[in-house]
Amino acid sequence: MSNEFGIKPLSLIKKYIDKPIKVTLKNEVAYSGIVIETDNYMNLVLEKATEFYNNDRRANYPYILIRGNNIMYIQLEHSE
Repeated sequence: MSNEFGIKPLSLIKKYIDKPIKVTLKNEVAYSGIVIETDNYMNLVLEKATEFYNNDRRANYPYILIRGNNIMYIQLEHSE
């Protein structure tokens, strides 16, 4: 794995365009899906998104917009 420390968060997220991630919001709702767009405010558009609450699947969405200031953390998923 390459050294990703010292890279700005937005630059790292842009490397994950068209790749799966999991986003947890401040209200503890989580979404997993494929990043198709991001902007300078770290707003994210996910494709094929699944909504989770307490690790229980609640809904599926073809597309979803997540506002950057609601994000608690982002888990970058690796497929090996």
